[in-house]
Amino acid sequence: MKTGFKKLDEIIKIKGENLILLGGTASVGKTNLALNIINNIAIKDKKPVLFFSLECSKESIVNKILSIAGMIEAPSIVKEERKLEDSEFLKLNEIIREIEKAPIYIDDTPGISIKEICEKSKKIKSEKDISCIIIDYLELISFDKSKNLSRDLETNEILKNLKELAKKINVPILLTSYNISYKKIAHRENHIPKLEDLTKNIDYEKYADIIILLHREECFDNFTPKKNIADIIIAKNTTDIKENIELAWFPQYLKFCDL
Repeated sequence: MKTGFKKLDEIIKIKGENLILLGGTASVGKTNLALNIINNIAIKDKKPVLFFSLECSKESIVNKILSIAGMIEAPSIVKEERKLEDSEFLKLNEIIREIEKAPIYIDDTPGISIKEICEKSKKIKSEKDISCIIIDYLELISFDKSKNLSRDLETNEILKNLKELAKKINVPILLTSYNISYKKIAHRENHIPKLEDLTKNIDYEKYADIIILLHREECFDNFTPKKNIADIIIAKNTTDIKENIELAWFPQYLKFCDL
């Protein structure tokens, strides 16, 4: 599996059994980055992708993918704040046809359990031979309440189940998580997140083969010279290469691009 971002794919080598964690603070753009990866895999490369969206509806997800794939301003699609120009309308129709053909399978069941995720993933893998599974996001996955576990222990069990699932069906799983407290890094001079900032008592490092942290300095500093630049911090990697790379961020299109 390749993410479609050249520098990132040169550093991380994703295999079928890998669990990849995409973390960061809330509202930094993890869902949008995941949708950009879906665009690169399913629309550009025509490889089947299964996407579990626990926060956004299927309609909202499709609207965002339309914006990303067509580079059409998101508000004009999602909120309809203005009428589309003729050229935009033609482009939109073209992208809609592309998305209709794209092998993207979206499940937007709210509060879906880890058991349901595993069952559905195995079924769709056997039917559609999906190339990857993307789950947005960890904190909304439910667990068997009869076990009477704390949420931290539930989360560890969820991570364990996802790692076992990836291995069993030989499909990489990308999991988003808002596992870094904004307050924790907002007051320090260096806002770049690191592995040590991850939520304690949860075994991210034990179960995730690759850990990627997304950071945008403008979320902390309105006057930063790194406006519309995203830092991709590779905090854990199967190849042991840990680097920071930069992607361009176009908020009007919800689009990340190689610099």
